[in-house]
Amino acid sequence: MLQTYPEIRDRIYELARRHALRPDWIDAGRTTRSLLLYDSDQVVVARSRVPMRHMDPDLLAALAHDLEDVFGKGRLE
Repeated sequence: MLQTYPEIRDRIYELARRHALRPDWIDAGRTTRSLLLYDSDQVVVARSRVPMRHMDPDLLAALAHDLEDVFGKGRLE
């Protein structure tokens, strides 16, 4: 399981490249950032909140669930 924000961010960028998606960070709070993934037609195909601090297992599970339709099950673990 990914443990830090840089690991999560890097995995998202890697998977986005493989699937020809463009990640866009739309806002940042103190503990999370909002992520949109766009396809080549500029359609949002996924949306999620990415924890930056306090890696709460519930937030990590929600992130994995939000992105599993796009990247596949277990890709963010």
